[in-house]
Amino acid sequence: MTRRKSKKANGTAHQNGSIPSQTSESTLQPSSASQTSKTTSILSIWAPTLLLIFGGCCSNVYTLESLIKASPTSGPLITASQFLLVALTTLPRHFSPSRGWRNAYLRPRSIPLRKWLVYTAYFLSINILNNMAFKYRISIPLHIILRSAGPVTTMAVGRLYGGKRYPAHKVVAVLLLFVGVVLAAFSDAASKEAHHSSDFEPSARSSSSAMSSQAPGFALLGSALLLSACMGLYTDNMYAAHGRSTSITAETLFYSHAMSLPYFASQAKPLMQEFANVKAAAMSGFETYEHEHRPLWQHAIGENATSSGPLAKLLPFAPGMLSSPSDLLAYTSLMFHIPRPVILLLLNAATQLLCIVGVNRLSAQSSSLTVSIVLNMRKLASLVLSIWLFGNDLPSGVLTGAAIVFLGGGLYALPAKSSVDTRKKDNEKKKV
Repeated sequence: MTRRKSKKANGTAHQNGSIPSQTSESTLQPSSASQTSKTTSILSIWAPTLLLIFGGCCSNVYTLESLIKASPTSGPLITASQFLLVALTTLPRHFSPSRGWRNAYLRPRSIPLRKWLVYTAYFLSINILNNMAFKYRISIPLHIILRSAGPVTTMAVGRLYGGKRYPAHKVVAVLLLFVGVVLAAFSDAASKEAHHSSDFEPSARSSSSAMSSQAPGFALLGSALLLSACMGLYTDNMYAAHGRSTSITAETLFYSHAMSLPYFASQAKPLMQEFANVKAAAMSGFETYEHEHRPLWQHAIGENATSSGPLAKLLPFAPGMLSSPSDLLAYTSLMFHIPRPVILLLLNAATQLLCIVGVNRLSAQSSSLTVSIVLNMRKLASLVLSIWLFGNDLPSGVLTGAAIVFLGGGLYALPAKSSVDTRKKDNEKKKV
């Protein structure tokens, strides 16, 4: 009786079970403080990651398209520069002089070398195939749309070789992705042939000839998607056996790029020839292309952008030259006597590094569902930037296909109902 009276006297409980306002305020104060600190910690983790993904990956679109517009065959050169920079920047974390030459002066690995060999073979092949597709009149926007169809091959490979079962909404999503990609591909081919034949006599075989000219590019991208699905299955098995941690994701980043360098070393002669072609294209292609698209930037920034645009305000020492990123690139090239293609290659490799680091950080911090949603949003942002920055006038069929693809991607990312119910039950058990 004494204890009950003391509890009532302290005001911690009433007979009706209500909690007095004084106690609730004192209880809410620390919880709100902890909530604020929790929100701050989440922002401190997510803000840099999202900045790396959207800033790095979307900036990469500008440099990539600038190089591809000047020289469509520069895909292997772009891939080589990306792999070299990533390997060099990630080397210090894995370098250990005390390990000796027998271990290549590298720290002990969490995953055996033979598994990294298989993983690297997949990874290198996918990157080479993706960049080779640019030779066959595959535009950057179409490239982004086609590569968004990854879940189609992922589901097919998972079902056939992994024995996995998928819920109905994921099957519908994959069908939408397939329809959207096919529609975008055929519409792009038809529009290219219509534009090409406008100056010539129209031919009854126009659309079929356009499709045949782009067919190798579609085949390369399809092969890359298939290999990517196989690599995903292999990676899941590898991580299931060895675990997933920050050290393993860092190991993945280093070995997948460093072990690819011998291949690029064997291709040194054609790569040097391609670099010479890019430099030659810079003397004509870059200037012509930028002159044609300058009105887009002046319209977006303002007619007096040459003297009062945002870039000119940021860098007042160079007024009249900074109406667009292309002008800023030209100014940097003149100031430091570095050829413009070299600057673009360095920027492309640097932004690709930021993009990869951001994706790896996201994978380590969140679920595969979150990764899928964020990357789909990033692809959509890259598509919009490509259309706006380079004035890519996409046909209505391609835009419709893109909308269907991103709709299917969003539907595919939704969790299954059974998994949601399981999470609710687990949460209820924890509360009890």
